[in-house]
Amino acid sequence: MQHKILRPPLQSRFPKRYQWLMILLMGCIYFSNAQKSEGTATKDLWFSTVPNTHQKSLDPYYKALKTAKFGPERFSVIEQLAAYHIDKANSDSIIQYGNLYLREIRNWDQDSIQKSIRFSKAYYILGLGSRFNGLIDNAIKWHIEGIKAAESSNNKEYLFRNKIALANSYNLKQIPDKAIATLEQLPSNIEKDWPELMPDLFTYLGDSHFINKEYESAKTYFDKALSASQNSQQKKQELTVKLKLGTVAELNKNYQEAFTLYNQARESGMEQGFHNIYFEGTIRMGELFLQEKNYDAAVAALSVAYINAIERDNLYYQRDILNIQRRVFAAKEDFSNAYAVMTQLAGVNSQIANRQQQKVIRELEVQYETLQKEKSISDLKENQILQEAELKRQRTIKNAVLIGFLVVLIPILGLLFLYYQKLQTQSELARKQEEINQRKVEALKNEQELSLIKASIEAQDEERKRIAQELHDSVGGNLAGIKLQVSGLTEKFQQLRPIGGQLDETYQLVRNISHNLVPKKFKQNTLTDLIDEYISSMTVNGGIKINFQAHPKKAVNGLVESVQLQVYKIIQELITNTLKHANASEISINLAIAEAEASLLFEDNGVGFDTATTSDGIGFQNIKTRVNDINGELFIDSSVNRGTVVSITFPTL
Repeated sequence: MQHKILRPPLQSRFPKRYQWLMILLMGCIYFSNAQKSEGTATKDLWFSTVPNTHQKSLDPYYKALKTAKFGPERFSVIEQLAAYHIDKANSDSIIQYGNLYLREIRNWDQDSIQKSIRFSKAYYILGLGSRFNGLIDNAIKWHIEGIKAAESSNNKEYLFRNKIALANSYNLKQIPDKAIATLEQLPSNIEKDWPELMPDLFTYLGDSHFINKEYESAKTYFDKALSASQNSQQKKQELTVKLKLGTVAELNKNYQEAFTLYNQARESGMEQGFHNIYFEGTIRMGELFLQEKNYDAAVAALSVAYINAIERDNLYYQRDILNIQRRVFAAKEDFSNAYAVMTQLAGVNSQIANRQQQKVIRELEVQYETLQKEKSISDLKENQILQEAELKRQRTIKNAVLIGFLVVLIPILGLLFLYYQKLQTQSELARKQEEINQRKVEALKNEQELSLIKASIEAQDEERKRIAQELHDSVGGNLAGIKLQVSGLTEKFQQLRPIGGQLDETYQLVRNISHNLVPKKFKQNTLTDLIDEYISSMTVNGGIKINFQAHPKKAVNGLVESVQLQVYKIIQELITNTLKHANASEISINLAIAEAEASLLFEDNGVGFDTATTSDGIGFQNIKTRVNDINGELFIDSSVNRGTVVSITFPTL
């Protein structure tokens, strides 16, 4: 039963996101019929779409590219990213990183030999990217540039790599004799010194003989390439060679052998992530089914491959698939579908031509920008040379005039020189005396400003101390007395208990205000002593045990005064929160400094709280504000009945 594709073509009737669903449905119908067809065995065949997902494995390289230092460290990241995209045949990404590499090498301040070593690699990457894009002439140009750079720097590895890749480009241009001549120039010891290059070398020699229709010689080299790939564990190249051996077997009408090789390469390509090999194998199996007149199986294979090509936006695979589908429908005399496929094929060819033109234009733009930069550099150098020549000419003229005057008027010139020296000396002495006077004036100003600032600070500290003392001694003492009187009355009058609690809170608040007003002069006392003193005042009634450790004390006490003040305030706030809310019996405080980072760890054994449901109070908001002021990070770990841990880290510089 024939399933006809009615005009207009599929791509014009459905949005792109629905096309693959329609094609998959058509492919499934054909495949159900193909399993009943005779010819090459298809009962164990499977065709699957290839997911086009983001490669998370590249994220570390993208991050490294942003942070790597300019030079070899950054070049290494670019080379690894380019190698990944070469392995996946992502042509646009290859060219992107090749151009990036080229620009950065040009701005690299190194000698020509070091730059040429890197240039040979960048040209090799750009050559491969151009080849994957179908721009073979550009690929040949880049590889020739790579050979020149490698020869000038004696970089043998990339000399050989560029020559082997150049031979492949000659094959793609259908110039196999030049490819053979290029590969025959390689030294005889390459197989011993560079065994990893042999699979490509044998493969391209096989391609050359295949183009010349010397199929036996081609098969001999492909067999060598297969063996070399297996020995060097180059799985992708091994699968590529199997596809080529399958093509040779198909030409020799060994269809079963060709089918086996295509299917092995296709299945392994899918399993190991070599999707382009999976596409090639599926397309060649479709071609093989066409040769055997197993049209339904051909349509089934090509339909699934077409889905993959659309999903990955690969126009070249779409073109090859549509071209075979056209021939399949023509062979079935299904001219309606053949015409529809031809219409789609024309659209794809138009898109390919447009993209190639855009890529050529982009590359020309890059080359033009590069030439403009090089021209600007050349113009600057030329102007510099002209300026130096002009300066030299002027100096020559000046020297000639001076010599003439010296010969004629030596006594006068001597007197003028002495007079000039005297003027210069007097001028220099006057200038230095003026500088000394200005420095004296500035020093006096600075001393006066420092004295005023010091007096202002001391006055402020004295006033704070006086207010704190008044609060502590007068208001605090009065509150303490009232508290004692009320506590004696609470046994008789239960309604006075809330008042007693409020008096406790007010008394504690006054004490905290007095301590906050006078955190002890940090210039006169160390941070650890101030914290110890504050802890002693909090534990005087024995209701809670507080342990404080600082290591090393010298480094802790050496923190900047503004940072010391914030750390002191944070510890005060944490202790106050614990006393108010945690019902804890023990608090542990550790303040440590390691290298350029300080850490404050605060733990209590109180009732804790649920961090997911509890909102921040004023106390924790104040703590967060102070942590932000010292560029620190705050972490709170707490749960009900398990106590609370607060960790704060901040830089010491």
